[in-house]
Formats: sequence, C-alpha cells, structure tokens
Amino acid sequence: MLTNDGKHFGNRLREARLKAGLSQSELEELSGIPKARLSRYENGHVEPSIQTLARLSSALNVSEASLLGNPHTIMEPFFNTMTERGVILSTPEQGVRLAHVVADMISAKGGLEAVVGAVDVNEGAGGQFASSR
Repeated sequence: MLTNDGKHFGNRLREARLKAGLSQSELEELSGIPKARLSRYENGHVEPSIQTLARLSSALNVSEASLLGNPHTIMEPFFNTMTERGVILSTPEQGVRLAHVVADMISAKGGLEAVVGAVDVNEGAGGQFASSR
C-alpha cells in the first residue's frame, strides 16, 4: 500500500529496521516473525496483520502509525525529544503556544535550515546551539 510519501509499508519497515541497526535475523528474534515473512513485507509482496504490525512496531521501538506512513508521525521525534528533555505539554493550547514560539524562533533566525544548521544534534550534546560552546 503506497501512501503520500510514495513508499509502501515494506520500504518504511526496512528503513526502521536499518535505523535500529538490526538485521532481518535480529528482528526475527525480537519480534518472533520469521525472517522469510519479514523479507516478503520489505519487498512489498504482502501486508502485515494488525497483530503483526503491533509486534513489529514494538520490536523496532517505533509507532505503528510511522510504519503505516501517517504524515503526522514526522513530529514524533520532536515530541519525544521534548519529553526526554523534561518539556511536557498538558493541553492542546500549550502545544499551540509552543508551536508559535518555535515558529517565531525559526523566523527570527532566518529559516529552518539556519536553525537546524546551528544546532548540534548529537545525542551527547543535548541539542545545544553550536555557538554556545
């Protein structure tokens, strides 16, 4: 099944597996899904059942929605990072206010590429601006 990103489930599954640093054999061990079936999913020959989708997402530590190509999942890493850094949004209004702050910051810095280029996103750096070192 192709989605808006032009990829089928198998492409997203393979990308998630590789990002997790796993071989198909390792994913088989973690998920209990035979390697031959994983290969068929990745090659786009078959689609998983809902139960299998849940097992794969759990084994890969990704959301089911991201494996299905939901466009909203692009924000998952942003919110996961915010949560890891202690920023918890309790209401939709807080989410809107945060979005305005982030959008204003991006605009003030000259665009998203200027902001992203100025941030050291290495895990150990805690996402500090490069100029603060």
